[in-house]
Amino acid sequence: MLTSRIVAALVAVVLATGGLAAVAPAPADAAAGCTYRVVRIKTRLNVRAEPRGRIVDKLYPGDRTWGSCRKAAGAWRRIHGTEIGRRGFSFGRYLKKIGRR
Repeated sequence: MLTSRIVAALVAVVLATGGLAAVAPAPADAAAGCTYRVVRIKTRLNVRAEPRGRIVDKLYPGDRTWGSCRKAAGAWRRIHGTEIGRRGFSFGRYLKKIGRR
């Protein structure tokens, strides 16, 4: 009984104030990101601080990760590692795009 009164009061307030505030969707480019799966390797894929830079993290065969859909430098992609979770770059040949984020 008390719950239905509270719900009725909240509904009345929402209707009196003009309804719920509409949130504008974010532009597609602002949330642009892709999900990748590691393919074509047998041991590990290094995540580097910059293309051809020092190693900051690792990915293993079958791991899933996310990052930018755009190519960074040449065929390199900006992604997140899975072992430590650091951002970096990996060579795109070993990443298969499996969806958008």
